[in-house]
Amino acid sequence: MLNLIRNAFYAAREKGNKEKATGSIFNPCVNISVEIVDNQVAIKVKDNGTGMSEETKAKIFQPFFTTKPTGQGTGLGLSLSYDIVKAHDGMLECESVENEGTTFVVKLPTF
Repeated sequence: MLNLIRNAFYAAREKGNKEKATGSIFNPCVNISVEIVDNQVAIKVKDNGTGMSEETKAKIFQPFFTTKPTGQGTGLGLSLSYDIVKAHDGMLECESVENEGTTFVVKLPTF
């Protein structure tokens, strides 16, 4: 969860920096919500940051893939998060629109 939240803050901050450079006003936002749906706990981490292209989304769970500059990310965070969630019989999903934001959803069984 910490990795998902840190990535959300990073994306919102990056978009804020881009908007600031153009003189635009931008209010970065990260929302976390939890709900129970069909015997699963769904935890959503949503940001209004940079979002991702379809090409990037296709690679985000691969080990060592990163969009961050050299020295700022190892490319292991989402890969490890995915493996941990799967090891607990859960699912990690990503919804993202480039330049609009991203939502990660962790679904875990309630047993």
